Amino acid sequence: MVSLIWLFAIPLLGAIGLLFLKNSPLAARRTALLWSLLPFLVLLLGYSSWLSQEVFFSWFPPLGISFHLKIDGLSLIFLYLTAIVVPISCFVVPKKDNAYIFYSLILAQQAFLMIFFMARDLAVFVVFWEAILLPVYFMMLFWGGDERQRAAIKFFIYMVAGSTLMVAGVLSLFMLSQTENGSASFDMATLAPVANSMVGHQWIFWVILLAFVVKTPLFPFHGWLLDAYCQAPAAGSILLAALLSKAGIYGVLRIGFEFFPTVLKTYSPIFVILGVIGVLYGAVAASMQKDFKRLIAYSSMSHVNFILIGAFVANSIAYSASALQAFNHGITITALFLVAYYLEKRLKSTSMLEASGLAKYMPKLCWITFIFVLASIALPSTSNFIGELLILFALFSKNFYLAAILAISVILSAVYMLRFMQKIYFEKPSPLKEPWRDLGLKEIVVAVPLVFLIFLLGIKPAVVLDQLKPIGDDYSTPAISKDLP
Repeated sequence: MVSLIWLFAIPLLGAIGLLFLKNSPLAARRTALLWSLLPFLVLLLGYSSWLSQEVFFSWFPPLGISFHLKIDGLSLIFLYLTAIVVPISCFVVPKKDNAYIFYSLILAQQAFLMIFFMARDLAVFVVFWEAILLPVYFMMLFWGGDERQRAAIKFFIYMVAGSTLMVAGVLSLFMLSQTENGSASFDMATLAPVANSMVGHQWIFWVILLAFVVKTPLFPFHGWLLDAYCQAPAAGSILLAALLSKAGIYGVLRIGFEFFPTVLKTYSPIFVILGVIGVLYGAVAASMQKDFKRLIAYSSMSHVNFILIGAFVANSIAYSASALQAFNHGITITALFLVAYYLEKRLKSTSMLEASGLAKYMPKLCWITFIFVLASIALPSTSNFIGELLILFALFSKNFYLAAILAISVILSAVYMLRFMQKIYFEKPSPLKEPWRDLGLKEIVVAVPLVFLIFLLGIKPAVVLDQLKPIGDDYSTPAISKDLP
């Protein structure tokens, strides 16, 4: 039990400790980086023994709420993603007097996400579903761009609106379970059979699912995305795009498949069509941008809708592919926002009209960007290729015409990303300006792990796929990922 607790206790203790480093910005940065890296080491060292344990103790006995945490293959994928992305976000924190608070928020975000991805009690799941919103909201509100307040308020309204409905749905499931079983419990293993057998209560499925698709977001619930991604500071953009959007995907895979497999399959065509529209809408919008941060934001929207299509196709191949692609996209979008941070720091702008021909002055940054762009457009041997191919294959087996339409997005992705590369790096060079220095050693070191993962998962996607237990196409049983040995 103790070893599992360290996954969230370490960053939580680090977040508290950072509040005492007000007068030492350098110490705050080093402390945040160290404490954010420790959960990754815990995952590596504890894979075969520590993490097979469970955390279980009563939290609120009158309502049957227990602090129940457990790791299986599906949650392990998202825990690793969190453990990789959070340390990278520590390198792109604004250098201001109150940066120690920012670092504290990052570690608090990591702790909340760790608990969320391990939760096996639905009440705990909901509590930390709400909690993961707060650190990013404050980052955006106090460290964001010129229109940060409007973006933060819009983000908060969208998230709370969806979450309020989910709370109503979860409470309804709890009351149905109490009526059927005669005992009060929020345990997922107890509530899942109740949800599977419910008749005349399909609205519960809709309100819970709405919270997930708003946070991801599925088209047309994307109204908050552009402002939030563009107005948030670089670290906030990375956490939003790489982790919070994946919390929504995880919710669909965990709750959707385990609690509502039959209903999910019934309404699958509706969600798939919305996903296809979202993919194309995001791709076309990205193609029209003259601001590279806005381009990356729309690109992210297009790709997460692609992942949701995999989740909603409702067969075993697509289920595994969407989990794989959620991890891949988390790495790729972190890489792209990291590049955006490097460019913005040098150009003092996110406009693609600000400069051109930068390959002449910054060849290292050009090569790093090129690798990340190739991963984003799913070039074979890069991470996104296998995930997108499997989702297309799964959709093809269900509906050839939708698969053909979805395939167009792959072409559009190449168009807007290569246009970005051409405009920034390969057109006639702009006159050299003083801040236009190439990447330093530290900046390269930050990017190298992302490059390694992009090629590792492109060549050997089984690293992720082997964690997932195949599920039956009929969804007659809940989709439970493989337990660790």
